[in-house]
Amino acid sequence: MKKNALIILEAPWDLRKNDQNVVSVLPFFQGLERLSGDFDLYHSQFYEAESFKMALDQLTKLDYKQYYIYIASHGDGKRLQKIKLDNILSKINDKAQHKNIVGVVIGACLVGRNTTHFETYAESSSIVWKFGYKCAVNWLDGTLLDLKIFDSLLNAKKNDFSKASKIIRKFREAVSLYDPNQSIGTDVTKIDDAGKEYEPDMAIKDSLTLVIQPKGQGHKAKNYSSDLFDIDG
Repeated sequence: MKKNALIILEAPWDLRKNDQNVVSVLPFFQGLERLSGDFDLYHSQFYEAESFKMALDQLTKLDYKQYYIYIASHGDGKRLQKIKLDNILSKINDKAQHKNIVGVVIGACLVGRNTTHFETYAESSSIVWKFGYKCAVNWLDGTLLDLKIFDSLLNAKKNDFSKASKIIRKFREAVSLYDPNQSIGTDVTKIDDAGKEYEPDMAIKDSLTLVIQPKGQGHKAKNYSSDLFDIDG
């Protein structure tokens, strides 16, 4: 058994007609597992709150030193796959009381706008970092960025978790190939001067949410989203 376990909890996407659940992030992460070889990968689908809890319980039965959670689903406001964000974060916090969950990526549109939720639930747990999207992220672009994030963060050392600067450095490695002014998704719907609705592109530097609470006494959760790109450097 390896030190790290990556748990993927994925909801059906229904991205095209007659999808039949064939679209999945799993093959991408199976490739990373085979390339990296330093973590064990587990995957399950969920459909509502109860199946989410069942999947999380089943996939965290073993005693890995570190768990990473990846939720891949549609998002809208404060909901993931029609489940309240509070419900999802609460279930993960409950699990973190018994398992060492280090980081959580929420690969879903718009949920990263709820920065206060990320901070509040971080401070009531031992989870070090949470990452999400403020934009309506393109499916493939988001999946590939999530892949880069886990490729970088799964290589973090134990002492990295006690300093926000070291975690930020790992995230910067993951986004280093991205132009911060380019877009991987759109902003919420707006109305132009003619009264027509449109969804403007959103720069990636404005699209990502990162909340960190380093391990150790006295640390508080803080929003480090603006530190992801070293724009001035």
